Amino acid sequence: MNGKTNGAGRKKSEERAARVNSPFLTNLPFGAPKKLSDGGLKTSLVQLVYAKIMESLDAGDLRPGSRIVAAELALQLGLSRGPVREALAVLAGQGLVELLPDRGAMLRPMAHHDLVGIYEMTAPVAALGLKGAAMRIHEGDNAARIADAMTAIRSAASDAAPRFRFYLILNEFHYLANAIGEKPYVDFVLRALNVEYWNRLIAIAIDLDKHVDKYVENYQRLTDAILAGDARAAEAIMLYHADWCITLLQAPN
Repeated sequence: MNGKTNGAGRKKSEERAARVNSPFLTNLPFGAPKKLSDGGLKTSLVQLVYAKIMESLDAGDLRPGSRIVAAELALQLGLSRGPVREALAVLAGQGLVELLPDRGAMLRPMAHHDLVGIYEMTAPVAALGLKGAAMRIHEGDNAARIADAMTAIRSAASDAAPRFRFYLILNEFHYLANAIGEKPYVDFVLRALNVEYWNRLIAIAIDLDKHVDKYVENYQRLTDAILAGDARAAEAIMLYHADWCITLLQAPN
């Protein structure tokens, strides 16, 4: 009897918590939230916990290496501890958090060599999406969509908002290219690497105010190659861009 009651209560809590409106529920690594008839978003518990962690990170309440207290997170989300612990276990499997014996969860810290390693992993994968987009750029309104994405990058470069948002706009460029090129597994790999968390740490490690013009230049070159239908050039420019970013990370402070 109690088991049935607890199960029903848990389900209602999950459904209630999943019906949210939040600016942090875009670019999630575990699938897109479903839109509800009232304009809200229905998300999984893992998505919800992930979004809350990113929100706390952006607000300065969490830092890489910070302990994540499941009880506090559950209270903030209006959930019981059990589902939150399960969600943290999933995020641990994705490499976002670490589960420590007798200490709970910790937001995984990343040194500069970790950031370099992700660039080395993501660059050739992202290049597949860019090549695919170049090969399909003349279909429908694909060219206009890519041009609009580049315009968004230029706008974000001059935006005074937190600098990590510039990297999120770069992600949107790649997600669009992947969609145009019909490369869903490229999205899957990028999201599985928690690229949005990585972006936030890149924004700390690289002086974007100093280097943003070069970012825009590189992405304009990418855009030009895609619009020209030059898949090989798009791949080469992506690899060049990643090597340049790695050089920045490896340079002495």
